[in-house]
Amino acid sequence: MRNLMHNKCLIAVLVVVFLVVVGKVSGLPWSTDMFRQPAIQPYQMPRGYKQPLAFPPNSVSIDEPTELLTRRDYEAITQNPVSITTHAIESGQDLFNTFCFPCHGKQGRGDGPVIKKGFYPVDLTSPGVKARTDGYIYSYIRYGGLVMMPTYREFISSDEAWEIVAYVRKLQGSMDNTGNKGQ
Repeated sequence: MRNLMHNKCLIAVLVVVFLVVVGKVSGLPWSTDMFRQPAIQPYQMPRGYKQPLAFPPNSVSIDEPTELLTRRDYEAITQNPVSITTHAIESGQDLFNTFCFPCHGKQGRGDGPVIKKGFYPVDLTSPGVKARTDGYIYSYIRYGGLVMMPTYREFISSDEAWEIVAYVRKLQGSMDNTGNKGQ
């Protein structure tokens, strides 16, 4: 009797294993939900639409001509063209903490967590960077560095990049929270 019970359990287990292997029964049906969901595939128009959907509000378009000047032209801009307000500096700080902190650190000294991986970012408070134009810092944000820094033009709009420049100048001690020139 015990042998018969053992054989029935063994057969049941083998049938379940066979069905799972063949794919008739999925042991984890929720593990493939992301693959089977309804979605608009690349280059496919949503049903009922004849034109592509518009970008969501406040998104940064990569299709429009975002840079009207060359990198050298931007580097030559000596003063930030965006009006420096308390809001602009606070926005620049938020953006800096999101995009720049991992490499440049909280105070911009090049001591962010990425140095543990063998990268040594520039100290934004160093005399060499302080001597650069606002446009030079802007061009690094929008075009990327000449050696290692990636471009952020897909993630940061032109005005946001200028706000980051204002915040970097604040970190350097060049201005206070209201945009007034410091030292």
